Amino acid sequence: MSNRSDIRWAPFDSLLQSKSLLHELSEKRKIISKPTLSLDELEVLEKDILMAFHTKSVIEIEYFYEGKIYKKQGILSSICKNSFKVYFGDSTSLYFDQILKVHFL
Repeated sequence: MSNRSDIRWAPFDSLLQSKSLLHELSEKRKIISKPTLSLDELEVLEKDILMAFHTKSVIEIEYFYEGKIYKKQGILSSICKNSFKVYFGDSTSLYFDQILKVHFL
């Protein structure tokens, strides 16, 4: 014979499994496609990145990664044109094609 408490709580086990599935589906629903930037926007973006690097200003960069838009604050420590990356003071980096906007703080 089986234990009565196991039988009584069996329907709730399916709820726990569906909870993780619903969470996964809601995360997939939040994924967006990468916004396209015009040539004018790219020129302004390049100018702002160079100005932030030369003036050592604190900036906030909005960037696109794996279907989501994130924000990163910091001071640019270097720009590598060979690998198309910008490096922050905390040794993190972003590719140029990930960057969407630059805000000076």
